[in-house]
Amino acid sequence: MAAKDWNARLRWVHLGFGFCISIYFGAITFSGDARYWNDRPDITNFVATGVMAIVFWSGIIKWQLPRIVKWNRSRNSS
Repeated sequence: MAAKDWNARLRWVHLGFGFCISIYFGAITFSGDARYWNDRPDITNFVATGVMAIVFWSGIIKWQLPRIVKWNRSRNSS
């Protein structure tokens, strides 16, 4: 049962941070005032490094790692 709780938490972490990225880049795209975003390189660096890293690694752990483990099991059993 504990594994299911971590799985759900990891899913929500991944989706939450991915939603933050969508909001951030959507605001840049649809605001029409690029100068506002260019004056804040610290926010852009935080989103580009911190948030993107969390989304990337949580996605790997949540969705790709189980597929790799399953593939290795089926490959080794043959």
